[in-house]
Amino acid sequence: MPRSKKVVHFIKRLAGFSLGVVLFYAPFALLVRGYGLLFPASGASASIADVHGACLRMPLGWLSQPWMWPAIGDSAIAWLPIAVLPVAVGPWFCGWLCPAGALPEHLSRMVPDRFKFDFKRHVDIVPMRYGFLAGILLVPFVASSLNCALCNFGQMQNIVGMMFGNMSGFAFFSSMSLIAAALWIIPLGLFTKGGRGWCLFLCPAGTAMGFSSWISRKLPWAFRVRSDAAECVGCTTCEDVCPTRAAGVSPEGEQTIDAHLCNQCQDCVTACPAGALEYRTPR
Repeated sequence: MPRSKKVVHFIKRLAGFSLGVVLFYAPFALLVRGYGLLFPASGASASIADVHGACLRMPLGWLSQPWMWPAIGDSAIAWLPIAVLPVAVGPWFCGWLCPAGALPEHLSRMVPDRFKFDFKRHVDIVPMRYGFLAGILLVPFVASSLNCALCNFGQMQNIVGMMFGNMSGFAFFSSMSLIAAALWIIPLGLFTKGGRGWCLFLCPAGTAMGFSSWISRKLPWAFRVRSDAAECVGCTTCEDVCPTRAAGVSPEGEQTIDAHLCNQCQDCVTACPAGALEYRTPR
């Protein structure tokens, strides 16, 4: 693949993450502001909207807590992480719009691979990420007590706010939240192969989107990264560049894309020297 196409692809992804900041994070948060303007009685504020108005984690935990169900019904925006994103957007959100996943991924590019831990080589990622999701859904104490302190999406709000002069974000970087931020950026970011360790293991919203992607992978209108076995030369370039460790080559030499993990970033499509990968619907 020509280097110019790789550069264009990289710029497109950066533009997508910038759009994610504008849509979800204060001082912009256009998605929540727009919702507040359209439905002023919903409780969403159009003036001080930030990422917490469209939380991508807590409503999933509320599903297992009947006393929280009215909170879902009170505001239609609560259905964003429960149904709209997983069903309509799926993991494309994670690979193209989520700044909280993009930050450690791109920072990790500055660290040589020899200093990074590749979880794919040592553990089975899929059951571990679903295990954490089950914990969020089935253990109300955990779901209610972790709150924003252990949420990378919420931590990113503090960073974005400080970038635009809101220094109150420093107040959140204390005790447990400081530990969580360090875990998200350093061991699970800078020193993890692909930089997406938090996304793979600790982000329930990303796991839910991965599950919807796996369920819908054979639908005729479902766009996915798909491989052509006849074109694959077994070079493992796709595996090397995949931030979520979803791409690879089986021992039999067949190219594989794990739908549970793929965030549709298409880095593998751009990098494949044989052109064996495409982003398309099933044939």
